[in-house]
Amino acid sequence: MDIYLAIMVTVLIATQIIRISQNALQLHRQEHEIKKTLSWIKDNDISERDFDVQRDCFYLLRDYLEREMENNYGATYEDYYEGNEDG
Repeated sequence: MDIYLAIMVTVLIATQIIRISQNALQLHRQEHEIKKTLSWIKDNDISERDFDVQRDCFYLLRDYLEREMENNYGATYEDYYEGNEDG
């Protein structure tokens, strides 16, 4: 019985060591990938123009959706938020 118990404990310990080493390798690979991604972001500096383009796209999309809502449903942005103090 003691030999059986010793074998089982040894197997369990070996399994845990294998799992720990697999997790360490996976974390190392993830860390390498994150560093590579962050270096790309750092190297490709985001400019004020990027924010301006994103802002312009947002306003164009908002205007388009307001026109579509008015054309399809006869409602406007103001009608939706009339009486709604959160908007």
